[in-house]
Amino acid sequence: HRRPPRRGRRAEGRMARGGGGSEGTAVCDPYTCIPKRNRKYASECTEVHLSNLGAEELSEHFKDFGNLEVAWLAGNRLSRVENLETNFRIQEIYLNDNRLVSLNGLRTFKFLRVLLASNNQLRNLEKQLAVLLRFQFLKKLDLFGNPVAEEPDYRLRMIYHVPQVEVLDRRAVKGPERLRAGEVVPNLDKVSAAQPERARRKPAWAVHSELERMCFRRAKEVGHERCREEDAALGQALTKGLDYASVPPPLPRAVRENRERWELAKTAPRVGDFGSLSKGHDVFQVCADALQKPQPFTLTLRHHLDSASGKVRGDVFHQTFLAPARELDRTGRQSVQVSHSTKLTPIGG
Repeated sequence: HRRPPRRGRRAEGRMARGGGGSEGTAVCDPYTCIPKRNRKYASECTEVHLSNLGAEELSEHFKDFGNLEVAWLAGNRLSRVENLETNFRIQEIYLNDNRLVSLNGLRTFKFLRVLLASNNQLRNLEKQLAVLLRFQFLKKLDLFGNPVAEEPDYRLRMIYHVPQVEVLDRRAVKGPERLRAGEVVPNLDKVSAAQPERARRKPAWAVHSELERMCFRRAKEVGHERCREEDAALGQALTKGLDYASVPPPLPRAVRENRERWELAKTAPRVGDFGSLSKGHDVFQVCADALQKPQPFTLTLRHHLDSASGKVRGDVFHQTFLAPARELDRTGRQSVQVSHSTKLTPIGG
């Protein structure tokens, strides 16, 4: 009896149904690439060959292959790269001849060195560059056969924004190309950075009825008329002006008080001015009010006036006066100057 022929590794990984895919959908299952289906062998596996299977999805079992470094997924019908978020150790991935529309599923590949994604449906160079900028160790990149490769200045922009790439679309990147990219691309980015004009929003009245539109227009006109009237009234008030010459400015309170005190000081009688006193005035009361406190000569003067003999002898009373002079300067401040004067006041008749 002949032993049945042993199937090769490629035959084992041809097509596996299930594994997280929808019913009837071909799925790339990495367990078909190892001799035994257990997690121990899966954790030790570093390379899987799942090319040309016609698969449309990637199996969820890739999470068990934590040490995977090389993944051959070319020749399938993959539109997105999914279920590879935990395989951050992948250094080489081959995705050419698929139906990819995005490279977002490769964001976790920190150590990626080789990315071959030719003959897919990748578009929008700006979005693809946002993903490729994350791969600091990327040396070989293939994107030919994609709509993105037909955009203007595609190669120069790739060389400028992803300078770590040494081989782009099977052609080595040389020094003259890098110099030209450094001269051209910055100007292109300035032009492309200008945002296109946003489409104008329809005004709120565009969705209202004709009657409502008339009301809104009338309200707008009334508002404009009121604004014009207010502006005209304000202009007249400003052009008319005020006659400041006829209205003197108010005096400060300190100046008014100082002036009142000065007027009172000029009209108040002095202590030695007995000639200005009329009959019936009390000499002692006048002296006391003027000085506001008793002085030594007041007591002596009272003693002489009470004495009958003093009135007859015609004695005189020698006294010294302090004559204050109050003045107001231009700023309204009060200045006081005191001078001494000596007077002989007659006592008696």
